[in-house]
Amino acid sequence: MPRPADAAGDRRVVRAPNHVGDVVMALPALAACGADVVVRRSLVPLLEMGRHPGHVLPLDRGVTGWLRAVDTLRSGAYGDGLLLTPSFGSAFLFRSGGIPRVRGTKTDGRGWLLTDGVPREALRGRHRIAQYRLLLGQDPEVPAPLPVLASPSAVRERWKEWIGGEGPLVGLVPGSNAPARRWPAARFASLAGVLRSEGYQVVVVGGAAEVELTARVADAAPGVRDAGGKTDLPDLAALLSLCAVVVTNDTGPMHVAAAVGTPTVTLWGPSDPDEVAPPGGRQVRVVGAAIPCRPCFKNHCPRSGVGTMLRDARDECMNLIEVETVLVSVHSLA
Repeated sequence: MPRPADAAGDRRVVRAPNHVGDVVMALPALAACGADVVVRRSLVPLLEMGRHPGHVLPLDRGVTGWLRAVDTLRSGAYGDGLLLTPSFGSAFLFRSGGIPRVRGTKTDGRGWLLTDGVPREALRGRHRIAQYRLLLGQDPEVPAPLPVLASPSAVRERWKEWIGGEGPLVGLVPGSNAPARRWPAARFASLAGVLRSEGYQVVVVGGAAEVELTARVADAAPGVRDAGGKTDLPDLAALLSLCAVVVTNDTGPMHVAAAVGTPTVTLWGPSDPDEVAPPGGRQVRVVGAAIPCRPCFKNHCPRSGVGTMLRDARDECMNLIEVETVLVSVHSLA
């Protein structure tokens, strides 16, 4: 049960988002807040590379991890809990941890667990960075510093040696947890082949679940390096920091690349770049031709039959992005 409000301390704790890109976008608001942060253990390196000023409290999966987190929250005597996650479970965790005052969006049926519920409508029309500032009680209209990650120098040197070779390095990120956000692998492969023929070094990046995808792209041309499944978060930040430019779908590594200062060519279909694209920096946003259903914000394209402009409607927004358009964008940055 929560502590009575008059028995709680004045310490604050924040439940960080659950995805790489969202944690990166939350870094400016978290730094300004300075509170302790509960975050999935796998995402702790982002807070470390972002040099978060407060304590970082790793959250493990499963019942044991949940109970450990409850004990940690109770021993911290926190008075205020701030949720950057929209789930019922995150609100229930904070209330179970004895936190008397909990602020977050009134989503997922959790309004009764909140003492300061924020209507979902208050977030609409704002960039995700501004949304997180609003949820932490900061002024969302005041421009925030850009997210910054400092990749470990020793890790950078190791990847520099692994890359070797001459010529500017282009990173390709063909994956995404949302299939509808993926530019076709065959087009990434075509782009890799053209870049190699022009003298660029090329490295393909992806998570452990994407090794078949990165291998398919890397096999497009001799000399394309495949880092699929080889990078934890410090590795990812270090490798992307070595690139002259990164071509990426709307996915977590897109935000990591921008936060380490690498120019990006970002590819957009069902999501809205005005809400989630990395702010500032050198970037080119490549968006397919306008079709009535874009942006739909869906992870899986529900369309079938004949498209608005193509013979196949499925994933039409991403299929309307041409290799030549992306190549020209790379040339403008590299």
